[in-house]
Amino acid sequence: MKTIFTYIVSMLISIVPIYAQSGSSLKDFEKKLSDYYDPELIEDVVQAIGSTDQAKVWSWDIGDFSSDEHNDMACVVRYSKEKNKQCSIFFFVDINGSLIPTGTITRDFVDSPLEVGVAIRDASCFVTSKKEQFNWNIVGYRYRHGIFFESDTFSTSRIGTQTMETFSDHVQRRNNIHVFSTRNEETAYYHHFHDIPVYKKGDIIMPCYAGPCIIDKADDVVKGAFYWKGPSDASIHLLESLYDDTALRLKLFIKDDTLSEQHCDSCIQDKVTILLYDRIPGYDPERMEKKQEKNAPGFYVLDIIPSFEQPFSSRAIFHEERTGRTQLLSEESLNLKVRNDGYFIDIVIPFSFMPEIDLTALGKDIHSIGCTIVLTDSDNRFRPEEMTQIQSSDYEAGNPKSLGRLTFHPAGAQIGLIQPFFSKHLTETLLQLGF
Repeated sequence: MKTIFTYIVSMLISIVPIYAQSGSSLKDFEKKLSDYYDPELIEDVVQAIGSTDQAKVWSWDIGDFSSDEHNDMACVVRYSKEKNKQCSIFFFVDINGSLIPTGTITRDFVDSPLEVGVAIRDASCFVTSKKEQFNWNIVGYRYRHGIFFESDTFSTSRIGTQTMETFSDHVQRRNNIHVFSTRNEETAYYHHFHDIPVYKKGDIIMPCYAGPCIIDKADDVVKGAFYWKGPSDASIHLLESLYDDTALRLKLFIKDDTLSEQHCDSCIQDKVTILLYDRIPGYDPERMEKKQEKNAPGFYVLDIIPSFEQPFSSRAIFHEERTGRTQLLSEESLNLKVRNDGYFIDIVIPFSFMPEIDLTALGKDIHSIGCTIVLTDSDNRFRPEEMTQIQSSDYEAGNPKSLGRLTFHPAGAQIGLIQPFFSKHLTETLLQLGF
């Protein structure tokens, strides 16, 4: 993550000339843009910024953050009439030969507008801003299918003699937490995990956050990496995760080129395990968990064991470690479909089997619990040493703090900033038509 931060900051330094300590006037900015755009497109930018005599541009970049192979543009603007320490950031996308302002946000600064900058790379536009000394944020934004949205967040901050870096990918839900010594960069804590979103059944999910959530990277293989031949050999695709008043529903596709099941007591077979924990795992330097809770935490294991012989069926065995309780989920709660390149699992888990969740609080705020999905893949059931395990976090057996997360979102909530560009035009058109 330090590499990302260093790269973006170095880009921002190269983009903003050293002499531009007071920002560039809009006329100077127009001259710079003339090397890249025709006058008609530059006029689109000027009209969107407005207040030509009061606006100064402090940072800008050109690149493709809409993934359409056309150059887009972003710029940081400070208005002289603005009393607060704040900048406006405009995002322009080349749509049908015009530079259209598809997104606008603001960022505060501490000492100078130079602390706010933009850089476009990897089909995203990154906005860097300083919150306080040694505390920086880099937020990625994208434009896809008429929607401008927040795609990922990176932050770095000081905690005493240590530095903490966090990264969250809002699209693929991958997260990293890295704590290391500021003096010698020795790692004190590292954790990578998926934060799996669960939405209210019937809720409208914006396509930019609709998934699927895919677990198929080399870092996700915690055992048998030598025998893993890639995502087609074994990987997890979480297609749907919904909840209602009574249960959690998960729909997964397990990509697997060789399906195997148990034929003897010592044989191993393909299976999916869902680990649940009624605390939020992660970095907890002050051990707040012990201060807040007197009861022992609950740890739950759900083994889903498929049968690939006709008629296809599965068993789901639920085990609660604290009480020793073991139960079978009903056959109606589990559905298995097999195809040549893997199998689908559609499972309904009643809340009575899971860590306690306050459904009334879900109407107001998100609620997270510990969760890791584990895929056990056995291409040769007679050779257990060749088994591969893929996980949605770097979970270590016996350490629930290394689990990932399962986050329930209230109805209508969004993971990050979303600005649907065409919604305003659609509304105006419908009003003109008399709706």
